[in-house]
Amino acid sequence: MSNPIYNNEGLRVVKEDYCCEHWEPDDGVLVPMRECWCCKWSNFRNDGKNTEVENLSVCNYEGNVETVISS
Repeated sequence: MSNPIYNNEGLRVVKEDYCCEHWEPDDGVLVPMRECWCCKWSNFRNDGKNTEVENLSVCNYEGNVETVISS
């Protein structure tokens, strides 16, 4: 298993098909597949800034923040 990658704010960078133990379905999904794309903690569609690599986002769950993980 590879080491997690974090952005400048310490948020974990995730792909659409990643899924962790903190996964919770987004309220708006029709089919709650266990993927970050359908997780309420990801922001694939929220900010509209994801133009460089469309299948990457960050996890907003406080338990996945770099400072929490490395403590």
